[in-house]
Amino acid sequence: MKKIIYSVLAFALVFTISCKKSSLDLENPNEPGIPALQSEEGVKRAALGVYSKFGLEYWWFTLQYHDIMGDTYFASVGNFSWRWANQPTKIITSSGQTLLPPQGGSQGTELRNRNSRAQGDNNAFQFEWLSMYLVNNQANLVLASAEDPELALSGDENMKKAVLKAWGHWWKGFAYSRIGSMYISGIIANTLNETNNDFIAHPEMRAEANRQFDLAIAALNGISPSADYNEFLGDMIPSFTQKGKGGVLAPQEWIRNMNTYKARNILVGKEVNDITPAEWASIITLTNDGIKAGDKIFTMRSALENDLVQVTAWNPYRTTLSLWSELSERLVQDVKPNDARFVRNFRLAASPVINAQTRGFNYSTRYKLKWIEDGGDYSSQEPGLAEIPIACSYEENALMQAEALIRTGNIEGGLAFVDAVRTSQNASLPATVGTSLNATQAYAELRSERRIGLLNKNVSFYDARRWGVIKPLAEGGGRTGAVVLYIPTGATTYVVDNNATIDYNYLSWWDVPENELDFNSPSVASAPVKVQ
Repeated sequence: MKKIIYSVLAFALVFTISCKKSSLDLENPNEPGIPALQSEEGVKRAALGVYSKFGLEYWWFTLQYHDIMGDTYFASVGNFSWRWANQPTKIITSSGQTLLPPQGGSQGTELRNRNSRAQGDNNAFQFEWLSMYLVNNQANLVLASAEDPELALSGDENMKKAVLKAWGHWWKGFAYSRIGSMYISGIIANTLNETNNDFIAHPEMRAEANRQFDLAIAALNGISPSADYNEFLGDMIPSFTQKGKGGVLAPQEWIRNMNTYKARNILVGKEVNDITPAEWASIITLTNDGIKAGDKIFTMRSALENDLVQVTAWNPYRTTLSLWSELSERLVQDVKPNDARFVRNFRLAASPVINAQTRGFNYSTRYKLKWIEDGGDYSSQEPGLAEIPIACSYEENALMQAEALIRTGNIEGGLAFVDAVRTSQNASLPATVGTSLNATQAYAELRSERRIGLLNKNVSFYDARRWGVIKPLAEGGGRTGAVVLYIPTGATTYVVDNNATIDYNYLSWWDVPENELDFNSPSVASAPVKVQ
C-alpha cells in the first residue's frame, strides 16, 4: 500500500474551483497536528472537521445532480455541466412530435465527454468522489486518534473512545455508501493517508459501508445516555444544526440511523424487480429497528457564521432564484389531489419558464416553491430556516418498510406506513388503509409518496434508477403520461401536454472520474472503472 495521500486528494491540490479548500493544511483548527490530536479538545475538533470536508462539491453540486437526474427539479444552466446532467434524449408529445435537444447528444455521452481533468469544473463525475473520500480520510484520522495510547480524555475514557470509534465508522459507512450507490466501482481505503489501486465493484462498496456501520454499532452497544456523552458528542456536531430534527443522537437513535442506511444500501443498488425475497426480508428487519418519528438525525442547514453551505450555495436557497434550480412539472404531477403539501409549498409562477435559455422544452415549468418564511417546507433565503437530512430520515425508513411489505404481500401493513408519513407531514390526505387497494394500486401510492414525502431527502435519483425510469425508452425505460410544456411547431404560445413520453436515457452508474484515474491506474485485478 502506497504511503501517499489519496490520489483524489492529490488532484485536489491542483484542482481549482471557486470554493477551493485546503484539505491538507494542518494549520486548520479542524485538522490539528499530531500533538493536538492527543488532547480531548483536539480530537473533538478533528471529529467536527468531518463536516468541513463536504464543501460545495457535495452540498450544492452533488445533491443538485441527484435532484435534477431524479426529475424533481431541473437546471438549464451550464455551470458544472448541470444542463447536460438532466438532458433527456428526446420527448415525444401526445400529438407525435419529437422534441430533440437543440444542442449535444444523450446525457451519458455529454457527461463522459467531459470526464477529464482538462474540463475543470465541467467534469460532473469528480465532485461526489472528491467530497466523499475527503470525508473518509477525515474519519480515518479520527479512528487513528482514538487508538493512540497517548490520547488523554477526561471522565469516562472508555465511553469517549467508543464514541470516537462510532463517529469514524459512521462517516466511513456514509462515504462508502455514497460512492457505492453512484459509481461503477470505488476504493476501500481504511488507513489514514493511504490508498491503493484495487477498485471494487459498487455492490462490494455498499457491503463495506454496511460493515463500517456494524463496527459503529458495536462501539455504541452498551453506552447509556448521559450528560458526559451528550456534551462529548455534541461538540462534534455543528451547533447550528442542533435544532429541528438535528441534535445530539442518543446511542440507540444513532444505531437506528445506521439500520435505516443499511436498508437503503440494499434497496437502491438494484432495480426493484431484481431485489430478492431475502433482501426484502432484510429491509423489513432493518427498518423495524430503524429511525423512529421522534428520533434525532444528522442534518445540515445554513448559518450566518461558521456556515458550511455558504448560505446561498445549496438547493434550499437556489430554488428561490431564477434559472439555478426550478421545480419539475413531473414532481408536481405526482402530488396527490387535495394534498395539503401542494397548497403549502407550490405556487404558480408569475410567468412560466418555457424552454429555459433555449436549451430544451424539458426545462419548462409553471411552478415555484413557496418559501419557508411564507409557510412552505423546503426553500428559503433566510439562514437557518431550511433543513435537509445528511443521511436518512424517519420518512425514508417508514417508506422503505412500506415498500418491502407491499412487495412481499402485506399490502395493508405497507399502506399503514404510507399513511403514517402523510400524517407526519400534515398532508391531510384520506387514509389508504382499509380501501381495498390491490398490490399495483398500493405500490402507486408508495411511489407517489416517495416523490413528495422524500423531496430534498437525497433519494430521487436512486428511485428513478431503481424504478427503471432513466433507462432508454427502447429498453422499457422512460416515462409515459408525463406533463410537458412545449411550443408546437408553427405556434407562438406554449401548450400543456398531459400525455407526453420522456426518453431520459441517463447513465445508471457513473464512471470513476479521470481526476482519480490520472493519478491512480487500476490494478490488473480491479473491477471495471467505467461503465461497459
